[in-house]
Amino acid sequence: MNDMELDTKSKIMQYAIDMVGSRGDVTIRELAEAAGVNVASINYYFGSKENLLKEVEMHYSMALYNVLYSIFTSTELSPYDKLLEWAKTMSEFISQYPALISLIVKLSLDDKNYTPVLIDKIYLNKELQDMMQQIIGTILKSESKKLLKLKYLQLFSGILGPVINRLVEENFSDSPLTLNFSSKDDLEEYMKLLIDAVLA
Repeated sequence: MNDMELDTKSKIMQYAIDMVGSRGDVTIRELAEAAGVNVASINYYFGSKENLLKEVEMHYSMALYNVLYSIFTSTELSPYDKLLEWAKTMSEFISQYPALISLIVKLSLDDKNYTPVLIDKIYLNKELQDMMQQIIGTILKSESKKLLKLKYLQLFSGILGPVINRLVEENFSDSPLTLNFSSKDDLEEYMKLLIDAVLA
């Protein structure tokens, strides 16, 4: 590919990242119009809308993976602060890009052989699991693999609570159900309580 082709492909990709991250599924026509290219260009560079969406999902997943990896390998954070930063980062990411979850579900339903990068690189990633379980084990002074796996699952489940709460409030309720999880202070307070409860 020459520089002009790379620029066009990068431009399409950037618009897709922005639009899918904020809105979820977009049509090829909407994307082409926003990027200032014709529909054929999108098919030329990506082969299909599904391939483009998979690249968008990979972009977000790898960005999150890199942030989480840097948290877990930080030499400046205590084990507790690593868990807190992990929880806040995960929750903020899911809250900031709620459409990404819908995208993952859609891609998985459309292609039964597709394993979402977010699942593969974040939830099922053995390296991240081991680092997180080691941090939990250090805090709890435990080497029980079963206990550490259960605590890992509890933390993952707990970060989904504010996301579900927010979706319910936005779609089914006229007044807040619990706390204002769009407030960073409330979110951080929730995450501290979650971590303290899981580590108790």
